[in-house]
Amino acid sequence: MATTFYIIAVQDRADGDDMTKVELMPLPQKESGKIPPPAATDVMNAENRQLLHRQKLQRVLNNLPPFSPILNRLLGSLASEDVRFSELASLIEKDTVLSGHVLRLVNSAAMARRSRINSISHAVSVLGLVRLRNFLLSLSIARLWQSTKTIPPWSMAQFNLHGAGVALMSDLLAQNTVCRYPEGAFLAGLLHDYGKLLIAAALPEQFLEIQKMMEEGKGSIVDCERATTGFTHPELSAMTLKAWNLPEDIVRGVEFHHTPEEEKVVLEPGPGMLLSRIIFTADAVTHHMGLHVTAVEGVAEPSRVNAMATLEALGFAANASDILDTFETEFEAIRVFF
Repeated sequence: MATTFYIIAVQDRADGDDMTKVELMPLPQKESGKIPPPAATDVMNAENRQLLHRQKLQRVLNNLPPFSPILNRLLGSLASEDVRFSELASLIEKDTVLSGHVLRLVNSAAMARRSRINSISHAVSVLGLVRLRNFLLSLSIARLWQSTKTIPPWSMAQFNLHGAGVALMSDLLAQNTVCRYPEGAFLAGLLHDYGKLLIAAALPEQFLEIQKMMEEGKGSIVDCERATTGFTHPELSAMTLKAWNLPEDIVRGVEFHHTPEEEKVVLEPGPGMLLSRIIFTADAVTHHMGLHVTAVEGVAEPSRVNAMATLEALGFAANASDILDTFETEFEAIRVFF
């Protein structure tokens, strides 16, 4: 009988800052807080293999650094918490790397400014709260796992570019339709594939096996992940975001981004496109634009025509061309930072 697993968040305090340690716990051991070691047998059964995998995943999760003050503030803003330009400017100014990136972005050719901007407060007012928040979320989260060790064919640059692309496209789609919780579209798109990074970092042998199975046409990525590890990257992504206390709409959107029709089953009927459908569409479109995590997931040739057809087929026919035009301009402005 398979064991049901949960991810729980444990608040700790280190150097005066709140730090969340994420723990993967099997249901029978949840109360005791202990995970038994796998059975010492020559051939472990499926349950023990999954347990060993989760212990390795937990080590990767717990080695992530704590959220920076600015990332905490930006995540808090998703819950309708007020964010003042002056406060954001003050936080950015304390981080010299982010300060440089913000000034570089606002003075880039994509922003089409006639005169150079040299102050963070001026840059914040020019970029606007939504664009600035999305940009800083992308950079801050990418920095969170920049020291995570992986093996080829994993590329952290490709992973970050794909995440940023899906995030930007998700945000544009949410702006062009009636969507449930549109303010969470960018972050949900940004973090939708986080489970892939966990598998690549914690389980390199299984990651390579998944890539091989996909090359041999043995199933979709989620099919290959489940067959190899016993779980999928949407499940891992969603459980981690839940442990980080992100809004439930974002958690569900990420959990069902490969199977958006299944999210409808757990929700009461209501108006607006679900985030899972938004991310599903954005993911498909960005793949056609040549943005993917590994080569085996990508298309043979990037194609704007196919991206347009995907948008039209998934309900965005009226705005497909404008959405792609805006995406290309906005993405060109931020891709240099990854």
